[in-house]
Amino acid sequence: MSIGQTTLPQVEQQVNFNPPQLAVIVPSYNERGNIELLYEKVAIALGSTPWEMIVVDDDSPDGTADVVNELSRVYTNVRCLRRFGRRGLASACVEGMAVTSAPYVAVIDADLQHDEAILPEMLQKALDGADLVVGSRFIGNGSAGEGLSKTRLSGSQFATKMAQMISG
Repeated sequence: MSIGQTTLPQVEQQVNFNPPQLAVIVPSYNERGNIELLYEKVAIALGSTPWEMIVVDDDSPDGTADVVNELSRVYTNVRCLRRFGRRGLASACVEGMAVTSAPYVAVIDADLQHDEAILPEMLQKALDGADLVVGSRFIGNGSAGEGLSKTRLSGSQFATKMAQMISG
């Protein structure tokens, strides 16, 4: 196809028309130094699975959004949702989920505390019909105390107990 003197390349070669099967929501605040490495780790873990990463940034003063926007110029499956005047993990997760068309969603911390290598297994469980798939430091090969302060470990243990009580 040509317009005037310009020959246009085949669109199929430039644009990926596969919609994402999985959206990886990444709430962030001051995570500039982790975003690129996190993207690389998730990309390796998910391989050929159609996926997208949505970084929900709470207007980080360290320029986290700038790093995400730079990545998005190279990788079409990463984007930034920058929030002004709002903060919080739960609302960041909800807003990230609201902007994806992917049928499955995972939430992963930007600080590299979560193991991205289990994402394919979690996605497969969802594809196999699980209503909800949750990763935990306290099951399987998880490492409950590694890299956590005593306060964070206690909070994590409390949240796990509450989730167990609620889910039966």
